[in-house]
Amino acid sequence: MDGDAFSRAVEFQRGTVALVAGECRPIDEGWLIRTPSLPQVWSANQVRLTQSVRFSDALALAERHMSDLSYRQLIIEHEPSGERLEPAFRDDAWKVERELTMVLARPLDREVDTSAVAEVDPEAGLGLMARWAGEEPDLKLTEEDLRQVVEFTRQAWRARRARCLGILGAGGELLAMTSVFSDGDTAQVEDVYTVPEARQRGYARALVTRAVSLARQDGHELTFIAADDDDWPKQLYQRVGFEPVGRTWLFHREVLG
Repeated sequence: MDGDAFSRAVEFQRGTVALVAGECRPIDEGWLIRTPSLPQVWSANQVRLTQSVRFSDALALAERHMSDLSYRQLIIEHEPSGERLEPAFRDDAWKVERELTMVLARPLDREVDTSAVAEVDPEAGLGLMARWAGEEPDLKLTEEDLRQVVEFTRQAWRARRARCLGILGAGGELLAMTSVFSDGDTAQVEDVYTVPEARQRGYARALVTRAVSLARQDGHELTFIAADDDDWPKQLYQRVGFEPVGRTWLFHREVLG
């Protein structure tokens, strides 16, 4: 795996959150990111660990820095630690997610018609993001939770000069979308989503293909995407030209009042 590309991608993701966060500061074990104005947004309130830690130390860090919140969120950027700690977190009833970082490394496997893909109003994209988050059965978001998630997304898009791409239905409704983040040198393809009633039509592939084309046209040195390591889209991304370079672990736990 390409460690340099992985490090750059993870640094870019951390930097996106830092641009929105109220506080982002180094700690001995990694980074603390807090956003008091968005307390219900997991992505905006987290402890990120960049080096090897023991399970007990990771728990202590989460408690020390997030004791005022209704959840604990740890992100392990150090891949060997994430793999080693995963069983202990599972046994302790934490939600565990593995995120696979993939970088654009080769041409796509075949030509794809992207003529239906257009740049769309970011506010329309945010509306679809709200639907997406609201549909997630594990999240169980309240109206206020959803408002904060959308606001975090709005600020992240603005901070990373996101281009919102979409496919519209016959009535002008947004059926599928993705976004492209950029800092000029690095691009991230993010937020790939198709409404359930419009799936199995190739929209995701067309959107990601168009996003890759834009990133190449703009001369980015590195283009990457983050995928759920336990879900099928990573296979689609490989067909479009992305290759795995590393994993991060997300450990999340609700705290009962």
